[in-house]
Amino acid sequence: MNKLTEVLSQFPLFENEKQVFTYIEEYLAEQFLIRPILVFSIPVGSNSIDFKKVRTVLGKNDRLELYSTKVLEELLSTGISKNTLSHSMKKENCHYYYLNLGIKGSQTYFALFSSVKEIKKSILEAFAHFSNGSLKIIQKYADYIKEQELIHIDDVTGLFNQRKLYKDLKFLTEKFEKEQSAFSVLFIDIDHFKKVNDVYGHLIGTKILEEVAIDIKKLLRDADSTYRYGGDEFVIILTDSGAESGKLVGERILKQIKSRTYDFSTKDEIKHLKLSVSIGVAEFPGDARNSDEVLALADRMMYEAKESGRGLVFNTNDIFKASLKKIVKGS
Repeated sequence: MNKLTEVLSQFPLFENEKQVFTYIEEYLAEQFLIRPILVFSIPVGSNSIDFKKVRTVLGKNDRLELYSTKVLEELLSTGISKNTLSHSMKKENCHYYYLNLGIKGSQTYFALFSSVKEIKKSILEAFAHFSNGSLKIIQKYADYIKEQELIHIDDVTGLFNQRKLYKDLKFLTEKFEKEQSAFSVLFIDIDHFKKVNDVYGHLIGTKILEEVAIDIKKLLRDADSTYRYGGDEFVIILTDSGAESGKLVGERILKQIKSRTYDFSTKDEIKHLKLSVSIGVAEFPGDARNSDEVLALADRMMYEAKESGRGLVFNTNDIFKASLKKIVKGS
């Protein structure tokens, strides 16, 4: 019992339900030599499950082969009908157990398993309470994260917003001190986009911004993040990427946007719009000392791209090359 008290009082920080169930299984396997736990979920309010079609939540589905479907159906139906945290039955010198693990989202989780040893009801219910409480905490945390994400989402494009950008830049610069993980920032501005809003109106402008955002995201990895900085400006953070890699990604984005046509309807006809973008690239820590500097430098590189004719991608190396050309011409 001292071991049980120790296990249940440690309050591990579980990130998801599988970690909870694994934690319970490891204790029961060590103390009672149980067979691998079968964990399933069913919609809240349901009282049956088709064991021929169901997939286990924990481990692989081959765990099902260790048990008789008939025994599992009896164990589950009795446990649910009794509306209890735990239930046990004995068949042919083997003890079978049912545990109500709790609710997360729209699903009720439960465990079925067996052991040659008898497990006291008090122990089973202690784990049922432990699991129920843990799932509630995980659900509350998931709800909180979802709310926080909504705070950081731009209403027009569905990308992250400026607030999230500053937060992520600060995190990545601090992370560099520990892991030495460089990253690059791309600052993107749609060329002559003010004319689109002036001629066709802000509703059309908004629709095109959404499409441009989709085009940008398609070319990025899951580890990269895209933000709407404001108006027709976007920012991208490329993790584990230097300025040259950033420029390559920027050129892909520029090529994608320039190669397609953005179509929209007016009262009279369907319009076909061609766009281009100017992109600035900066690297941390190669080009900047902190999060503010790397963003400001990417912004400056974008303006350099505009000043050089628009529809271009510039990083700090390009500025150096341009300056060198001026010096050579002057001499």
